[in-house]
Amino acid sequence: MAGRRWVIGAVLAVAVAQTGCVTCCAKTYKKSLEHGADCELPVACRNQVYVFLVNGVTPPVHGGLGELRNKLAENGFAKVGIADLAGGLCVEHEIKKIRACEPDARFVLVGYDVGAPVATCAARDLASRGARVEALVLLDPVGCKEVSGVPTLLITSGSGTGTTAHGQRVIVPDAGHFGLPAHPTAVAAIVDLLHGIAASCMEPITDPVPEWSYKHAPEMRPPATGRVSEEWSFLADGGTPHPIGTRTAAQPAPAAPSTAAGPVLLRK
Repeated sequence: MAGRRWVIGAVLAVAVAQTGCVTCCAKTYKKSLEHGADCELPVACRNQVYVFLVNGVTPPVHGGLGELRNKLAENGFAKVGIADLAGGLCVEHEIKKIRACEPDARFVLVGYDVGAPVATCAARDLASRGARVEALVLLDPVGCKEVSGVPTLLITSGSGTGTTAHGQRVIVPDAGHFGLPAHPTAVAAIVDLLHGIAASCMEPITDPVPEWSYKHAPEMRPPATGRVSEEWSFLADGGTPHPIGTRTAAQPAPAAPSTAAGPVLLRK
């Protein structure tokens, strides 16, 4: 009887621990700042991508999703929150608040274990309300039969048998169920997905502003046009400079002086 009470107490403790909402971590922001210089994409693009991880029955912070969040931070993605199994409504509420401040924000939902159907339903509901849910990632989903209607990446371990609808699938045969979220192969697949979404946030480069339309630009010398004198021909493109003012006009030679006696008369 006493043993049964301990089991019931443990189950209730887990249930109470799972009743929180979305939790964020200041350490992930620090990691993102430390590793941000190594990222190919600018901070402005990465910061438009919000990731929400929906956990299963394992403790969220100390489980695989907590380590996954740290790995994402090392790759420059700091806006990552973890929700418990009952946190689907909390995720939707958080996204609603974010959209009110950042209309261009993009969202990626990740569901692990029995948290996969929660993430799937949240992704479907949010997308139907106009939220930019760019992707759904399912890690060894359990009991996930719903269709999200958004691009779905399915990642399964060697023991995983997820058959939910998906667009892409990554199988990690050397990973166990509990080690799947933080496995290097799974992390690389999720990071690659986030990079693609963040890259789509970049503004297209427009035509450069002509130099002469910028008021602080130095005055541009227009090309020489028309007929120019020989002295000034060097101003034309490709012209060769000539000496200026050094030519002398031809003068008539003076008359030779007479050798006869008497005064010498010079005539002009």
